[in-house]
Amino acid sequence: MALIGNETIVDLGEQLITPGLHDFHVHLFTGALQLVCVDLHDTKSVDEVIQKVKNYAANHTKPWIIGFGWDHGGWEDDALPTKELLDEHFPNRPVLLNHLECHYCWVNSAALEIAEITETTSNPEFGEIVRNDVGEATGILIEKAQDLVQKIAYSFSDEEKIEMLHTFFDLTARSGITSINDMYAPFSEFLDDFSLLLQLEKEQQLKARVYLQPRMDGDLAEAHHFKQLYKHPKIKMNGLKQFVDGVITSHTAYMVEPSADANHAGTTTYDLQAMKQWIVDADKEGFSVRLHAIGDGAVKFSLDAFEEARRVNGHMGTRHTIEHIECIQPEDIRRFEKLDVIASVQPYHIAALEQKVYLERLGEERFARTYFAKTLLNSGANVAFGSDFPVVSIDPMREIYHAITRMDNTYRQPWGPDEKMTMAETLRAYTQVPAYGCFNEDKGGTIEAGKYADIIAFDQNLFTIAPKDILTTKVAMTMLNGEIIFERKAVTH
Repeated sequence: MALIGNETIVDLGEQLITPGLHDFHVHLFTGALQLVCVDLHDTKSVDEVIQKVKNYAANHTKPWIIGFGWDHGGWEDDALPTKELLDEHFPNRPVLLNHLECHYCWVNSAALEIAEITETTSNPEFGEIVRNDVGEATGILIEKAQDLVQKIAYSFSDEEKIEMLHTFFDLTARSGITSINDMYAPFSEFLDDFSLLLQLEKEQQLKARVYLQPRMDGDLAEAHHFKQLYKHPKIKMNGLKQFVDGVITSHTAYMVEPSADANHAGTTTYDLQAMKQWIVDADKEGFSVRLHAIGDGAVKFSLDAFEEARRVNGHMGTRHTIEHIECIQPEDIRRFEKLDVIASVQPYHIAALEQKVYLERLGEERFARTYFAKTLLNSGANVAFGSDFPVVSIDPMREIYHAITRMDNTYRQPWGPDEKMTMAETLRAYTQVPAYGCFNEDKGGTIEAGKYADIIAFDQNLFTIAPKDILTTKVAMTMLNGEIIFERKAVTH
Protein backbone atom coordinates (compact mmCIF):
# COMPACT_ATOMS: atom_id res chain seq x y z
CA MET A 1 0.00 0.00 0.00
CA ALA A 2 2.90 2.35 0.70
CA LEU A 3 3.93 2.11 -2.96
CA ILE A 4 0.59 3.28 -4.36
CA GLY A 5 0.78 6.56 -6.25
CA ASN A 6 -0.69 8.33 -9.27
CA GLU A 7 1.61 6.45 -11.63
CA THR A 8 0.76 3.02 -10.21
CA ILE A 9 -3.01 3.17 -10.74
CA VAL A 10 -4.90 2.31 -13.91
CA ASP A 11 -8.57 3.24 -13.63
CA LEU A 12 -10.60 0.92 -15.87
CA GLY A 13 -13.99 1.94 -14.53
CA GLU A 14 -16.59 -0.79 -14.99
CA GLN A 15 -14.65 -2.78 -17.56
CA LEU A 16 -14.26 -6.50 -16.86
CA ILE A 17 -10.79 -7.41 -15.60
CA THR A 18 -9.47 -10.97 -15.88
CA PRO A 19 -6.15 -12.78 -15.90
CA GLY A 20 -4.40 -12.65 -19.25
CA LEU A 21 -5.73 -15.31 -21.60
CA HIS A 22 -3.61 -18.39 -22.21
CA ASP A 23 -4.07 -20.06 -25.60
CA PHE A 24 -3.15 -23.66 -24.84
CA HIS A 25 -2.70 -24.78 -28.47
CA VAL A 26 -1.02 -22.63 -31.10
CA HIS A 27 1.34 -23.30 -34.00
CA LEU A 28 3.45 -20.21 -33.56
CA PHE A 29 5.64 -19.98 -36.65
CA THR A 30 3.01 -21.34 -39.05
CA GLY A 31 0.48 -18.93 -37.57
CA ALA A 32 2.92 -16.06 -37.99
CA LEU A 33 3.35 -17.10 -41.63
CA GLN A 34 -0.41 -17.28 -42.15
CA LEU A 35 -0.76 -13.65 -41.13
CA VAL A 36 1.26 -12.53 -44.16
CA CYS A 37 -0.29 -14.97 -46.66
CA VAL A 38 -3.63 -15.15 -48.45
CA ASP A 39 -6.45 -15.90 -46.02
CA LEU A 40 -9.00 -18.35 -47.45
CA HIS A 41 -11.01 -19.13 -44.32
CA ASP A 42 -14.21 -17.42 -45.44
CA THR A 43 -14.26 -18.80 -49.00
CA LYS A 44 -17.29 -20.86 -50.02
CA SER A 45 -16.31 -22.11 -53.48
CA VAL A 46 -13.40 -22.80 -55.81
CA ASP A 47 -14.15 -19.54 -57.62
CA GLU A 48 -13.85 -17.54 -54.39
CA VAL A 49 -10.55 -19.21 -53.60
CA ILE A 50 -9.16 -18.49 -57.07
CA GLN A 51 -10.25 -14.86 -56.94
CA LYS A 52 -8.67 -14.29 -53.53
CA VAL A 53 -5.44 -15.91 -54.65
CA LYS A 54 -5.40 -13.80 -57.81
CA ASN A 55 -5.94 -10.61 -55.81
CA TYR A 56 -3.13 -11.56 -53.44
CA ALA A 57 -0.77 -12.54 -56.27
CA ALA A 58 -1.28 -9.20 -57.99
CA ASN A 59 0.04 -7.36 -54.92
CA HIS A 60 2.82 -9.70 -53.79
CA THR A 61 5.91 -10.46 -55.81
CA LYS A 62 7.54 -13.26 -53.81
CA PRO A 63 8.09 -16.44 -55.85
CA TRP A 64 5.62 -18.64 -53.97
CA ILE A 65 1.95 -17.92 -53.43
CA ILE A 66 0.98 -19.40 -50.06
CA GLY A 67 -2.51 -19.55 -48.60
CA PHE A 68 -4.36 -21.01 -45.62
CA GLY A 69 -7.92 -21.98 -44.78
CA TRP A 70 -9.87 -23.44 -47.74
CA ASP A 71 -12.35 -26.22 -46.95
CA HIS A 72 -14.20 -28.04 -49.72
CA GLY A 73 -16.62 -29.51 -47.17
CA GLY A 74 -18.70 -26.34 -47.37
CA TRP A 75 -18.62 -25.96 -51.15
CA GLU A 76 -21.55 -26.81 -53.40
CA ASP A 77 -19.24 -29.24 -55.18
CA ASP A 78 -17.41 -30.80 -52.25
CA ALA A 79 -15.02 -32.91 -54.31
CA LEU A 80 -11.33 -32.29 -53.66
CA PRO A 81 -9.97 -29.61 -56.03
CA THR A 82 -7.26 -30.34 -58.58
CA LYS A 83 -4.07 -28.72 -59.85
CA GLU A 84 -5.74 -27.86 -63.17
CA LEU A 85 -8.00 -25.33 -61.44
CA LEU A 86 -4.89 -23.47 -60.32
CA ASP A 87 -2.86 -24.08 -63.48
CA GLU A 88 -5.39 -22.15 -65.55
CA HIS A 89 -4.53 -18.94 -63.67
CA PHE A 90 -1.01 -19.70 -62.42
CA PRO A 91 0.77 -21.76 -65.07
CA ASN A 92 4.30 -20.80 -64.01
CA ARG A 93 4.19 -19.45 -60.46
CA PRO A 94 4.11 -22.11 -57.70
CA VAL A 95 1.00 -22.10 -55.51
CA LEU A 96 0.63 -23.85 -52.13
CA LEU A 97 -2.79 -23.60 -50.46
CA ASN A 98 -3.09 -25.25 -47.05
CA HIS A 99 -6.42 -26.83 -46.17
CA LEU A 100 -8.23 -25.45 -43.12
CA GLU A 101 -6.94 -28.26 -40.89
CA CYS A 102 -3.39 -28.13 -42.31
CA HIS A 103 -3.38 -31.91 -42.72
CA TYR A 104 -3.49 -31.66 -46.51
CA CYS A 105 -2.75 -29.05 -49.12
CA TRP A 106 -3.61 -28.14 -52.71
CA VAL A 107 -0.84 -27.22 -55.14
CA ASN A 108 -0.47 -26.46 -58.83
CA SER A 109 1.71 -28.14 -61.46
CA ALA A 110 4.50 -25.59 -61.02
CA ALA A 111 4.78 -26.52 -57.34
CA LEU A 112 4.76 -30.24 -58.15
CA GLU A 113 7.51 -29.71 -60.71
CA ILE A 114 9.72 -27.73 -58.31
CA ALA A 115 9.25 -30.44 -55.69
CA GLU A 116 10.06 -33.08 -58.32
CA ILE A 117 6.85 -35.00 -57.65
CA THR A 118 6.24 -37.33 -60.59
CA GLU A 119 4.38 -40.55 -61.39
CA THR A 120 7.25 -42.51 -59.84
CA THR A 121 7.48 -40.58 -56.56
CA SER A 122 6.64 -42.89 -53.66
CA ASN A 123 4.25 -41.97 -50.89
CA PRO A 124 6.02 -41.16 -47.63
CA GLU A 125 5.10 -43.06 -44.48
CA PHE A 126 1.86 -41.59 -43.11
CA GLY A 127 1.28 -39.55 -46.23
CA GLU A 128 -0.28 -39.73 -49.68
CA ILE A 129 0.24 -38.08 -53.03
CA VAL A 130 -3.32 -38.26 -54.31
CA ARG A 131 -3.34 -39.54 -57.90
CA ASN A 132 -5.87 -39.84 -60.71
CA ASP A 133 -6.77 -43.00 -62.62
CA VAL A 134 -3.58 -42.89 -64.69
CA GLY A 135 -1.27 -42.35 -61.72
CA GLU A 136 -0.70 -38.62 -62.16
CA ALA A 137 -0.63 -36.40 -59.06
CA THR A 138 -3.89 -34.44 -58.76
CA GLY A 139 -2.41 -31.59 -56.71
CA ILE A 140 -3.63 -32.81 -53.29
CA LEU A 141 -0.92 -33.84 -50.81
CA ILE A 142 -2.03 -35.50 -47.57
CA GLU A 143 -0.20 -35.49 -44.23
CA LYS A 144 3.58 -36.10 -44.60
CA ALA A 145 3.37 -35.81 -48.40
CA GLN A 146 3.01 -32.05 -47.81
CA ASP A 147 6.63 -31.97 -46.68
CA LEU A 148 7.79 -32.45 -50.25
CA VAL A 149 6.51 -28.99 -51.17
CA GLN A 150 6.58 -27.18 -47.84
CA LYS A 151 10.30 -27.72 -47.26
CA ILE A 152 10.90 -25.66 -50.41
CA ALA A 153 8.13 -23.08 -50.12
CA TYR A 154 8.92 -22.27 -46.49
CA SER A 155 12.52 -21.18 -47.04
CA PHE A 156 12.57 -17.78 -45.31
CA SER A 157 15.41 -15.68 -43.96
CA ASP A 158 15.71 -14.89 -40.25
CA GLU A 159 14.76 -11.30 -41.02
CA GLU A 160 11.56 -12.43 -42.72
CA LYS A 161 10.70 -14.70 -39.80
CA ILE A 162 11.35 -11.94 -37.25
CA GLU A 163 8.99 -9.67 -39.16
CA MET A 164 6.32 -12.41 -39.10
CA LEU A 165 6.83 -12.88 -35.36
CA HIS A 166 6.40 -9.17 -34.68
CA THR A 167 3.08 -9.29 -36.53
CA PHE A 168 2.02 -12.34 -34.52
CA PHE A 169 2.86 -10.90 -31.11
CA ASP A 170 1.20 -7.58 -31.94
CA LEU A 171 -1.92 -9.64 -32.61
CA THR A 172 -1.73 -11.59 -29.36
CA ALA A 173 -1.31 -8.36 -27.38
CA ARG A 174 -4.39 -6.85 -29.06
CA SER A 175 -6.27 -10.06 -28.32
CA GLY A 176 -5.47 -10.17 -24.60
CA ILE A 177 -3.39 -13.34 -24.96
CA THR A 178 -0.44 -13.15 -22.58
CA SER A 179 0.64 -16.82 -22.81
CA ILE A 180 0.68 -19.41 -25.57
CA ASN A 181 1.67 -23.04 -25.94
CA ASP A 182 3.50 -23.65 -29.19
CA MET A 183 2.77 -27.17 -30.40
CA TYR A 184 5.00 -29.27 -32.62
CA ALA A 185 3.51 -30.11 -36.01
CA PRO A 186 5.15 -31.59 -39.12
CA PHE A 187 3.93 -28.64 -41.18
CA SER A 188 5.94 -26.23 -38.99
CA GLU A 189 9.25 -28.10 -38.96
CA PHE A 190 10.59 -26.12 -41.90
CA LEU A 191 9.73 -22.81 -40.21
CA ASP A 192 10.46 -23.28 -36.53
CA ASP A 193 13.48 -21.45 -35.13
CA PHE A 194 13.01 -20.95 -31.41
CA SER A 195 16.31 -19.10 -31.03
CA LEU A 196 14.53 -16.15 -32.65
CA LEU A 197 12.24 -15.98 -29.61
CA LEU A 198 15.27 -15.53 -27.38
CA GLN A 199 16.40 -12.75 -29.71
CA LEU A 200 13.03 -11.01 -29.41
CA GLU A 201 13.12 -11.28 -25.62
CA LYS A 202 16.67 -9.89 -25.51
CA GLU A 203 15.38 -6.91 -27.48
CA GLN A 204 12.37 -6.65 -25.11
CA GLN A 205 10.00 -7.35 -28.00
CA LEU A 206 8.45 -10.61 -26.81
CA LYS A 207 4.85 -9.79 -25.93
CA ALA A 208 3.72 -13.14 -24.52
CA ARG A 209 5.01 -16.05 -22.49
CA VAL A 210 5.79 -18.99 -24.77
CA TYR A 211 5.70 -22.61 -23.63
CA LEU A 212 7.30 -24.97 -26.13
CA GLN A 213 6.30 -28.54 -26.93
CA PRO A 214 8.86 -29.91 -29.42
CA ARG A 215 8.64 -33.26 -31.20
CA MET A 216 8.54 -36.50 -29.27
CA ASP A 217 10.49 -39.11 -31.22
CA GLY A 218 12.21 -41.25 -28.62
CA ASP A 219 15.39 -39.15 -28.54
CA LEU A 220 15.37 -38.07 -24.90
CA ALA A 221 18.95 -36.83 -24.99
CA GLU A 222 17.85 -34.21 -27.51
CA ALA A 223 14.80 -33.46 -25.38
CA HIS A 224 16.97 -32.79 -22.32
CA HIS A 225 19.26 -30.58 -24.42
CA PHE A 226 16.24 -28.60 -25.66
CA LYS A 227 14.98 -28.20 -22.10
CA GLN A 228 18.31 -26.71 -21.05
CA LEU A 229 18.26 -24.27 -23.97
CA TYR A 230 14.77 -23.00 -23.21
CA LYS A 231 14.27 -22.33 -19.53
CA HIS A 232 13.91 -18.55 -19.67
CA PRO A 233 11.12 -17.02 -17.51
CA LYS A 234 9.18 -16.18 -20.68
CA ILE A 235 10.33 -19.04 -22.94
CA LYS A 236 10.19 -22.52 -21.50
CA MET A 237 10.00 -26.07 -22.73
CA ASN A 238 6.83 -27.55 -21.26
CA GLY A 239 6.94 -31.11 -22.58
CA LEU A 240 6.88 -33.15 -25.76
CA LYS A 241 4.25 -33.40 -28.51
CA GLN A 242 3.35 -36.00 -31.09
CA PHE A 243 0.52 -36.94 -33.44
CA VAL A 244 -1.30 -40.24 -32.98
CA ASP A 245 -3.51 -39.80 -36.05
CA GLY A 246 -4.75 -37.33 -38.66
CA VAL A 247 -8.21 -35.79 -39.12
CA ILE A 248 -11.74 -37.03 -39.69
CA THR A 249 -12.35 -35.09 -42.91
CA SER A 250 -9.53 -36.86 -44.78
CA HIS A 251 -10.23 -40.30 -43.25
CA THR A 252 -6.83 -40.21 -41.52
CA ALA A 253 -8.29 -40.07 -37.99
CA TYR A 254 -7.79 -43.41 -36.18
CA MET A 255 -11.18 -44.89 -35.31
CA VAL A 256 -12.23 -47.90 -33.24
CA GLU A 257 -14.55 -48.94 -36.08
CA PRO A 258 -14.34 -48.09 -39.81
CA SER A 259 -15.74 -44.76 -40.96
CA ALA A 260 -19.37 -44.80 -42.05
CA ASP A 261 -18.43 -43.78 -45.60
CA ALA A 262 -15.19 -45.81 -45.96
CA ASN A 263 -14.08 -49.39 -45.48
CA HIS A 264 -11.18 -48.59 -43.17
CA ALA A 265 -10.68 -47.15 -39.69
CA GLY A 266 -8.04 -44.58 -40.55
CA THR A 267 -4.38 -44.78 -39.70
CA THR A 268 -1.74 -43.81 -37.18
CA THR A 269 1.37 -41.73 -37.62
CA TYR A 270 3.72 -44.32 -36.13
CA ASP A 271 3.68 -47.90 -34.93
CA LEU A 272 1.59 -47.77 -31.77
CA GLN A 273 3.81 -50.05 -29.72
CA ALA A 274 6.82 -47.90 -30.53
CA MET A 275 4.93 -44.75 -29.67
CA LYS A 276 3.70 -46.22 -26.38
CA GLN A 277 7.30 -46.95 -25.43
CA TRP A 278 8.29 -43.37 -26.30
CA ILE A 279 5.57 -42.14 -23.94
CA VAL A 280 6.56 -44.45 -21.08
CA ASP A 281 10.22 -43.48 -21.45
CA ALA A 282 9.45 -39.75 -21.66
CA ASP A 283 7.23 -39.95 -18.59
CA LYS A 284 10.00 -41.73 -16.66
CA GLU A 285 12.35 -38.83 -17.47
CA GLY A 286 9.78 -36.30 -16.22
CA PHE A 287 8.56 -35.04 -19.59
CA SER A 288 4.86 -34.30 -19.89
CA VAL A 289 3.49 -35.58 -23.20
CA ARG A 290 0.80 -34.03 -25.37
CA LEU A 291 -0.84 -36.18 -28.01
CA HIS A 292 -2.90 -35.11 -31.01
CA ALA A 293 -5.74 -37.65 -30.93
CA ILE A 294 -8.86 -36.95 -32.98
CA GLY A 295 -10.45 -40.34 -33.67
CA ASP A 296 -11.93 -42.39 -30.83
CA GLY A 297 -9.29 -45.06 -31.47
CA ALA A 298 -6.52 -42.49 -31.11
CA VAL A 299 -8.03 -41.15 -27.87
CA LYS A 300 -8.31 -44.70 -26.47
CA PHE A 301 -4.70 -45.46 -27.40
CA SER A 302 -3.50 -42.22 -25.80
CA LEU A 303 -5.26 -43.01 -22.54
CA ASP A 304 -3.93 -46.58 -22.65
CA ALA A 305 -0.39 -45.26 -23.14
CA PHE A 306 -0.67 -42.80 -20.26
CA GLU A 307 -2.13 -45.54 -18.08
CA GLU A 308 0.83 -47.76 -18.94
CA ALA A 309 3.24 -44.95 -18.06
CA ARG A 310 1.57 -44.47 -14.68
CA ARG A 311 1.64 -48.26 -14.07
CA VAL A 312 5.31 -48.67 -14.98
CA ASN A 313 6.71 -45.44 -13.51
CA GLY A 314 4.23 -44.45 -10.85
CA HIS A 315 3.03 -40.86 -10.96
CA MET A 316 6.10 -38.83 -11.90
CA GLY A 317 4.39 -35.47 -11.45
CA THR A 318 3.90 -35.21 -15.20
CA ARG A 319 0.82 -33.49 -16.60
CA HIS A 320 -0.05 -35.31 -19.78
CA THR A 321 -2.58 -33.90 -22.24
CA ILE A 322 -4.72 -35.16 -25.10
CA GLU A 323 -5.36 -32.63 -27.86
CA HIS A 324 -8.65 -32.22 -29.76
CA ILE A 325 -10.58 -35.37 -28.65
CA GLU A 326 -13.03 -34.89 -31.53
CA CYS A 327 -14.60 -38.33 -31.02
CA ILE A 328 -14.52 -40.49 -27.90
CA GLN A 329 -15.85 -43.84 -26.69
CA PRO A 330 -18.19 -43.51 -23.65
CA GLU A 331 -16.04 -45.73 -21.43
CA ASP A 332 -13.02 -43.45 -21.97
CA ILE A 333 -14.60 -40.23 -20.68
CA ARG A 334 -13.93 -40.77 -16.96
CA ARG A 335 -10.41 -42.01 -17.60
CA PHE A 336 -9.18 -38.41 -17.95
CA GLU A 337 -9.77 -37.73 -14.26
CA LYS A 338 -8.65 -41.21 -13.19
CA LEU A 339 -5.33 -40.88 -15.04
CA ASP A 340 -4.87 -37.15 -14.34
CA VAL A 341 -4.86 -36.27 -18.04
CA ILE A 342 -5.76 -32.78 -19.26
CA ALA A 343 -8.36 -32.47 -22.03
CA SER A 344 -7.26 -29.79 -24.52
CA VAL A 345 -10.26 -28.61 -26.57
CA GLN A 346 -10.66 -25.98 -29.31
CA PRO A 347 -14.21 -24.53 -29.18
CA TYR A 348 -14.14 -22.60 -32.46
CA HIS A 349 -13.48 -25.75 -34.49
CA ILE A 350 -17.21 -26.50 -34.51
CA ALA A 351 -17.74 -23.33 -36.52
CA ALA A 352 -14.84 -23.97 -38.87
CA LEU A 353 -15.88 -27.43 -40.02
CA GLU A 354 -19.07 -28.85 -41.47
CA GLN A 355 -21.45 -30.91 -39.33
CA LYS A 356 -22.65 -32.77 -42.41
CA VAL A 357 -19.14 -33.98 -43.24
CA TYR A 358 -18.70 -35.37 -39.74
CA LEU A 359 -22.11 -37.03 -39.91
CA GLU A 360 -21.15 -38.65 -43.22
CA ARG A 361 -17.81 -39.85 -41.88
CA LEU A 362 -18.99 -41.06 -38.47
CA GLY A 363 -22.67 -41.95 -38.68
CA GLU A 364 -25.26 -40.74 -36.17
CA GLU A 365 -24.12 -42.69 -33.10
CA ARG A 366 -20.51 -41.54 -33.20
CA PHE A 367 -21.46 -38.06 -34.38
CA ALA A 368 -23.32 -37.65 -31.08
CA ARG A 369 -19.97 -38.12 -29.28
CA THR A 370 -18.04 -35.36 -31.07
CA TYR A 371 -16.41 -32.27 -29.62
CA PHE A 372 -17.20 -32.92 -25.97
CA ALA A 373 -16.32 -30.16 -23.51
CA LYS A 374 -18.94 -29.99 -20.75
CA THR A 375 -19.16 -33.79 -20.58
CA LEU A 376 -15.42 -34.01 -19.98
CA LEU A 377 -15.57 -31.19 -17.42
CA ASN A 378 -18.47 -32.84 -15.57
CA SER A 379 -16.54 -36.11 -15.50
CA GLY A 380 -13.85 -34.39 -13.43
CA ALA A 381 -11.34 -33.69 -16.18
CA ASN A 382 -9.26 -30.53 -16.30
CA VAL A 383 -10.39 -28.86 -19.55
CA ALA A 384 -8.12 -26.30 -21.23
CA PHE A 385 -9.03 -24.17 -24.25
CA GLY A 386 -6.92 -23.09 -27.20
CA SER A 387 -7.41 -22.06 -30.81
CA ASP A 388 -5.12 -24.31 -32.89
CA PHE A 389 -4.17 -21.17 -34.83
CA PRO A 390 -3.65 -20.97 -37.82
CA VAL A 391 -6.21 -23.75 -38.34
CA VAL A 392 -8.75 -21.19 -37.14
CA SER A 393 -8.51 -17.59 -35.99
CA ILE A 394 -6.65 -16.90 -32.77
CA ASP A 395 -9.40 -14.41 -31.78
CA PRO A 396 -10.39 -15.48 -28.24
CA MET A 397 -13.83 -13.89 -28.54
CA ARG A 398 -14.76 -16.48 -31.16
CA GLU A 399 -13.50 -19.28 -28.91
CA ILE A 400 -15.46 -17.92 -25.95
CA TYR A 401 -18.64 -17.40 -28.00
CA HIS A 402 -18.66 -20.91 -29.43
CA ALA A 403 -17.79 -22.47 -26.07
CA ILE A 404 -20.91 -21.04 -24.43
CA THR A 405 -23.29 -21.22 -27.43
CA ARG A 406 -22.00 -24.28 -29.36
CA MET A 407 -23.11 -22.56 -32.57
CA ASP A 408 -21.80 -24.11 -35.78
CA ASN A 409 -20.77 -22.16 -38.87
CA THR A 410 -24.37 -21.24 -39.68
CA TYR A 411 -24.62 -19.32 -36.37
CA ARG A 412 -28.17 -20.68 -36.18
CA GLN A 413 -27.69 -24.37 -35.36
CA PRO A 414 -25.79 -25.66 -32.31
CA TRP A 415 -23.36 -28.56 -32.50
CA GLY A 416 -24.06 -30.57 -29.35
CA PRO A 417 -26.07 -28.04 -27.30
CA ASP A 418 -25.62 -30.11 -24.13
CA GLU A 419 -21.92 -29.28 -24.29
CA LYS A 420 -22.39 -25.55 -23.61
CA MET A 421 -20.01 -24.15 -21.00
CA THR A 422 -20.74 -21.31 -18.60
CA MET A 423 -18.75 -18.11 -18.89
CA ALA A 424 -16.89 -18.86 -15.65
CA GLU A 425 -15.98 -22.37 -16.86
CA THR A 426 -14.87 -20.96 -20.21
CA LEU A 427 -12.61 -18.29 -18.74
CA ARG A 428 -11.13 -20.80 -16.31
CA ALA A 429 -10.32 -23.07 -19.27
CA TYR A 430 -8.64 -20.09 -20.93
CA THR A 431 -6.58 -19.00 -17.91
CA GLN A 432 -6.28 -21.16 -14.80
CA VAL A 433 -6.18 -24.64 -16.35
CA PRO A 434 -3.54 -23.79 -19.00
CA ALA A 435 -1.39 -22.32 -16.23
CA TYR A 436 -1.73 -25.63 -14.38
CA GLY A 437 -0.87 -27.49 -17.58
CA CYS A 438 2.37 -25.48 -17.76
CA PHE A 439 3.31 -26.02 -14.09
CA ASN A 440 2.76 -22.30 -13.66
CA GLU A 441 -0.23 -22.23 -11.31
CA ASP A 442 1.87 -20.62 -8.55
CA LYS A 443 2.66 -17.64 -10.81
CA GLY A 444 -0.11 -17.39 -13.41
CA GLY A 445 -3.68 -18.14 -14.37
CA THR A 446 -5.38 -16.07 -11.66
CA ILE A 447 -5.09 -12.54 -10.26
CA GLU A 448 -3.56 -12.94 -6.83
CA ALA A 449 -0.85 -11.33 -4.73
CA GLY A 450 2.53 -12.80 -5.59
CA LYS A 451 1.63 -13.80 -9.14
CA TYR A 452 2.66 -12.32 -12.47
CA ALA A 453 0.76 -9.15 -13.32
CA ASP A 454 -0.57 -10.65 -16.56
CA ILE A 455 -3.91 -8.88 -16.62
CA ILE A 456 -6.40 -7.79 -19.27
CA ALA A 457 -9.54 -5.68 -19.42
CA PHE A 458 -12.51 -6.18 -21.76
CA ASP A 459 -14.62 -3.26 -22.91
CA GLN A 460 -17.81 -5.18 -22.01
CA ASN A 461 -18.77 -7.41 -19.09
CA LEU A 462 -18.81 -10.90 -20.58
CA PHE A 463 -20.93 -12.16 -17.68
CA THR A 464 -23.87 -9.82 -18.35
CA ILE A 465 -23.98 -9.15 -22.11
CA ALA A 466 -25.99 -11.17 -24.62
CA PRO A 467 -24.03 -14.03 -26.22
CA LYS A 468 -24.12 -12.35 -29.65
CA ASP A 469 -22.34 -9.33 -28.17
CA ILE A 470 -19.34 -11.44 -27.19
CA LEU A 471 -18.26 -11.40 -30.84
CA THR A 472 -18.01 -7.60 -30.83
CA THR A 473 -16.30 -7.34 -27.44
CA LYS A 474 -12.79 -5.91 -27.59
CA VAL A 475 -9.79 -6.09 -25.30
CA ALA A 476 -9.27 -2.61 -23.89
CA MET A 477 -5.93 -3.20 -22.22
CA THR A 478 -3.31 -5.92 -22.00
CA MET A 479 -0.69 -6.02 -19.26
CA LEU A 480 2.24 -8.47 -19.28
CA ASN A 481 4.45 -8.74 -16.22
CA GLY A 482 3.12 -5.43 -14.95
CA GLU A 483 3.81 -3.58 -18.19
CA ILE A 484 0.96 -2.33 -20.37
CA ILE A 485 1.74 -3.71 -23.82
CA PHE A 486 -1.54 -2.73 -25.48
CA GLU A 487 -4.22 -0.06 -24.92
CA ARG A 488 -7.19 0.27 -27.25
CA LYS A 489 -8.13 3.65 -25.90
CA ALA A 490 -6.80 6.13 -23.38
CA VAL A 491 -7.44 5.29 -19.75
CA THR A 492 -7.19 7.53 -16.71
CA HIS A 493 -3.93 7.13 -14.84
